Amino acid sequence: MAEAPSRPSRGRTILLVASLCLNLLLIALIVVGLSRAVQGGFIAQPGGQLAPGQIARGLSPEGQAKVRGIIAEHRDAIREARQGARRARLSAFRIFASPDYTPDAFTTALEQVRAADSRLEEEAILMLKDTINNLTPDERKTIVTRVRTGANRPWWRRWFIRAAAQPAQ
Repeated sequence: MAEAPSRPSRGRTILLVASLCLNLLLIALIVVGLSRAVQGGFIAQPGGQLAPGQIARGLSPEGQAKVRGIIAEHRDAIREARQGARRARLSAFRIFASPDYTPDAFTTALEQVRAADSRLEEEAILMLKDTINNLTPDERKTIVTRVRTGANRPWWRRWFIRAAAQPAQ
């Protein structure tokens, strides 16, 4: 006698669907992370439309090589400044979490955080200044046009902005 096919349990089906949803979420997070890594590089840069990595996207291969060279010149200093800022924050947290907390020590630690952040910001601005100052007038026009038309934005942001700009019918 043949056995009747068994029905999958409801709990097992729910777990499979939940697992599928979590996997899709994980894939989306990976895609977003990779797109940010490709667009901005792995070093801290002034953000927005004038980030050196964004500027390089709109230039010829020679212009891109020039901008990437400037980024490479500043890479070590920015990495060092970022590590200094991270260490200053860690030090401030350690003082905050210590059993012998004193407001004066914490204030000093926060001042060190501010100084480290300022150093990182100054180095990022120096890199931006070097990048902008090495552009030709034609390259600057190209960048201005790309910023005004939204060509420097990621494709998915351009799509959402266009969708939001269209009037509802």
